[in-house]
Amino acid sequence: MRLTILGTGTARPLADSAASGILMESDRTAVLFDIGSGIASRLEASIGAARLDGLVVGHMHADHWIDIAPLRYRFPWGERAPRPLPVFLPPGGKAKLDHLAEVISERAGFFEVAFDVHEYASGETIEIGELTVTPHPVGHYVPAWTMVVDGPGGERIVYGGDMGPNETIVELGRGADLLILESTIESSAFDDPKRGHMTAEEAIEIAVRAGVPRALLVHYPSERRAAIAAICAPTEGLVAPAVSGMIVEVHHAGGPKSMSAAGAAGSSAGGQETVRRG
Repeated sequence: MRLTILGTGTARPLADSAASGILMESDRTAVLFDIGSGIASRLEASIGAARLDGLVVGHMHADHWIDIAPLRYRFPWGERAPRPLPVFLPPGGKAKLDHLAEVISERAGFFEVAFDVHEYASGETIEIGELTVTPHPVGHYVPAWTMVVDGPGGERIVYGGDMGPNETIVELGRGADLLILESTIESSAFDDPKRGHMTAEEAIEIAVRAGVPRALLVHYPSERRAAIAAICAPTEGLVAPAVSGMIVEVHHAGGPKSMSAAGAAGSSAGGQETVRRG
């Protein structure tokens, strides 16, 4: 599998990176995970929207899905697209998409003629071409999901999304070939007592405990890239900050996978947990 980092930024605009967006490809399948501000243009500079087989959104904060609006304009205007793009949203996402059409002064059904929209459930198996995606709930300020992505050659990539430190991501990471974690905040002092983001140090600890061969850090302010790289340096390449435009080849390293979808869902103690602040 091949991974292209389209953006590593947070919610605020950055000069050198779009917000959240990761493209994962096998030989015959291309799926975009998250489409934050600026990602639609970065996608066009990469493979282009016409070559996508699916879009998966991990949670409904704007920096993870707002560029679904400009993406829509890459599809036919007045009639149904000949190949509507499968779009997988969290529970309640369809209503938010309908509201977005109204907010941007478009007609009812604006997105539905271009996209085949689904709302996923925790632990559900989503088949998109050669890739199998399983969403697992994690703790964030709003309902949010980690995506476990299995490729045709046994590859496994775990894209954590936005979250505070938690045991579920450690378990999901075990047996993965690549773990992608956020590193939004400099110190836990900037977060609520019930956490919704992680520091680079916390992300590194999770990667080490999960025993992954490689981990990348995303969702961080660009001005902290050098500091995050310095924090990662003692891992000797195990963990590093991702950079917009980075392409990573992912091969299956062998060994057992971490857990089944049912087992991971059971480990999350009843499912989704959110914390207070947006």
